[in-house]
Amino acid sequence: MLEIGIIICLAVVLFLILHNFPKTAESTEGPPMKQEQKSLGFLKNMFKKKPRDASDAIKQAIVDGQEKIIAPSETETVKEKYHESDPEVAQLLHEAEIALEKSDLREAEDLAINALSKDKKCAQAYDIVGKVAMLRGSFDEAKEAYKTALKCDPELGSAYFGLGQICLRDENLTDAIENMQRSVVLDRSHADWYAELGQTYMEVRQFAKAAKALKRATSLDIDNRAYKELSAEAEEKQRAHAHAYRMR
Repeated sequence: MLEIGIIICLAVVLFLILHNFPKTAESTEGPPMKQEQKSLGFLKNMFKKKPRDASDAIKQAIVDGQEKIIAPSETETVKEKYHESDPEVAQLLHEAEIALEKSDLREAEDLAINALSKDKKCAQAYDIVGKVAMLRGSFDEAKEAYKTALKCDPELGSAYFGLGQICLRDENLTDAIENMQRSVVLDRSHADWYAELGQTYMEVRQFAKAAKALKRATSLDIDNRAYKELSAEAEEKQRAHAHAYRMR
């Protein structure tokens, strides 16, 4: 029975091939090579790859869009980081911070403004606008942005640090120290904030406070050689200053 089935299948295939070959009248027209190409064309079409249907295109679009899909756990993390209840606003802030890290100031500013269009009291968005303005050298605009951020959130450490940097630039060391102190009290995780505060303390010859701030900066960024050198310098000056005071 198996042999009979195979013979029947072969007969059907042979019939289909002969049925689709050009008719005898057509085979006598034109160059032999052209007729041969037509015959081969039929065989090629039998094995030609079918075009992707709509479902394939949809599947590929889903794969291509995977990078933009955020897992619920990641959304909650971003919301918590930026103290935002709206996940869309939190994501805009997150993307703005990434743009800042890449020095894409226009993109960072656009994303922050977009966040403000959805939440006019978004302190972090004003803070990002302030950072962009600082990097552009627009210090008055940065100052206003930081102040507005603090009106929306009086406990936003990064805004205080930004104001401290502006005061430092204006050589207003007293206000610079005050704002930087507030920043590190509110957020103790930034090595660069402690380092800036420590160097400002050194400017006003408060070496003990400088040594403490720079030691904290070193502990947060243990691989930073500059912080280690500044910390050692501050401790040395603290000892020298204390010795001079005792000798009076």
